[in-house]
Amino acid sequence: MLDFDLRYESDELVVLQGSRVTLTIEHVADHRPPDWPGNEVPKQMHLDLFVTDLDAAEQAAIDCGATKPDFQPAPDRWRVLLDPSGHPFCLTCPPGTD
Repeated sequence: MLDFDLRYESDELVVLQGSRVTLTIEHVADHRPPDWPGNEVPKQMHLDLFVTDLDAAEQAAIDCGATKPDFQPAPDRWRVLLDPSGHPFCLTCPPGTD
C-alpha cells in the first residue's frame, strides 16, 4: 500500500524502505493488539497517511488486509483503520485541503 521496498525479512524483523523513510518492524512475543478506541491496551505506534482520495485509499488498505472499526471520529476528514495486527492508523487529507 505504501510502495515500500522490502530490504530485510526474518522471523524477528522486517525492514521496509520508502523514498524518504525507513520502517523497522520487530516481532513481539505474546503481542496484544491495542483496543482502539479504548486504552486498556495502548497503541504502540500510530501512522497518519496523507491521501488525495479517502474512499480509494480506504479500499486499497482493506484490500491489503486492513479492517475498518465502527467508531470513526471524523470520517469526512480522516478514516481510522486497523492493520492486520490490530494497530490503528489513519488515512487523512493533507492540511489545507477540503
